[in-house]
Amino acid sequence: MKMVLAFTLGVDHPSARLRIAAYADYFRARGWRLQLHPFADGMGKTLPRSDCWWRRLTRRVERGWQTARSAAALNKIPPTQPIIISRELPVNCRPFLKAPNPLVLDVDDALYLGSGRGRFLELCQRAQVVVCGNHTIADALKPFARRCVVIPTVVETELYRVRTDYRLAGPLRLGWLGSSMSLNETLLPWLELLPEIRRQLKINFELLVIADEPPKISSAVGEMRFLKWSPEVEETISDHFDIGLMPLQNNSYQAAKCGAKLVQYMAAGLPVVAAPVGVNAELVIDGVTGFLAADAGGWIRALQLLAETEALRMSLGQAGRARAVENYSVARWGDEWLAVLSEISR
Repeated sequence: MKMVLAFTLGVDHPSARLRIAAYADYFRARGWRLQLHPFADGMGKTLPRSDCWWRRLTRRVERGWQTARSAAALNKIPPTQPIIISRELPVNCRPFLKAPNPLVLDVDDALYLGSGRGRFLELCQRAQVVVCGNHTIADALKPFARRCVVIPTVVETELYRVRTDYRLAGPLRLGWLGSSMSLNETLLPWLELLPEIRRQLKINFELLVIADEPPKISSAVGEMRFLKWSPEVEETISDHFDIGLMPLQNNSYQAAKCGAKLVQYMAAGLPVVAAPVGVNAELVIDGVTGFLAADAGGWIRALQLLAETEALRMSLGQAGRARAVENYSVARWGDEWLAVLSEISR
């Protein structure tokens, strides 16, 4: 059995679960054992930056401890064993730069635009292969990487409970699923449209958010229902949502997002409405698996159509499910990952 060690931000971090851990069974069935080394529990959040001396000290101690754990893990494996690094490292990256092991860097965000750009690009140059979640990321990193391969964010589609009954049992449930960090960056700006959507939609609806922490929103937005994230809740989103939402801001950072929410909604057989930013415009076939909405008018039209017609919700949801299985599943992309690992393990 061949081995690969993957360093990830957190046990439940979306990048760890969807881009790395989801392949564990697929790899095992083909002779590869995936060993996960998370830096933290939960979503892998780190302490926020602060001028407070004790927060700075706590961050320094935390990073030092994680660096020591990482170095110890590297010392226990043979130099030929491949390593996967998921996203950026919340530690001193020197042990990874110096390790003789073949290295794969998996990237699903515009980390090349962040404050840690220098350290991140060092890892890109060190890696034998940089696996990118979309072509936007790959195009940005090609000048710094030996080789870039595009593998989209996928899900284990068989784990999701698939919607079969598209009737409304009450208010139309508009659903958003993700981490609290993503919530602050993508959902909160969209909530500015919500009062206008409430005024113009001709049907009663509620907004349901599933995340690791509840959002802090203005009372002007109106009522919102929160459900604490768990793997079980994530896999049964078809029980909680009628429509899946993925708003994005049209900027360079969010244009590099990999559309994980959309893939999850589609895997659950839900119709979707999304901003036509970045890979969203590739994932959603407008009018077939969902709708693309560029402004408030587009969001209102799409939601009104879906609210009024059960048959439309069903056709878009079923088409989305088929698209997720065919194009964005572990089964579709598992061999691409194994080809990368086999190549650098020779």
